Amino acid sequence: MIAVTGEYLINIIERRVNQTIGLRRNLPTAELLIKPLLYATNEEIADFILSIPFFDERLKNFILGFLTEQTIIISQSWEIAFIVRSQRWAESDEWLHNDFRLSMSTLDNHPYNNPDFLTLPY
Repeated sequence: MIAVTGEYLINIIERRVNQTIGLRRNLPTAELLIKPLLYATNEEIADFILSIPFFDERLKNFILGFLTEQTIIISQSWEIAFIVRSQRWAESDEWLHNDFRLSMSTLDNHPYNNPDFLTLPY
């Protein structure tokens, strides 16, 4: 068990988003080969956090600093689940092609609404 901040979780997300941000920006293949290391903007990271359908609203609010809690205690398995879900969304067609609504995670019939939905660990 470790104590983490929203900033720590944002760093995890950034590493995943940076891997695919060129595809999301629809950059030509030649440009992706020239600039293999692209960095997501703060706005792109915020869009990612707000749109990811695998996280509940409290988790999103914690990451963005909207809750009074500054740290949470997580297990290694929770952190791995967080990484896996972040990676899955960063590689999804919906994210890469802007085919989402910011309220996707609250839709009952959304295909991502399943037991993989991640909440705060308490």
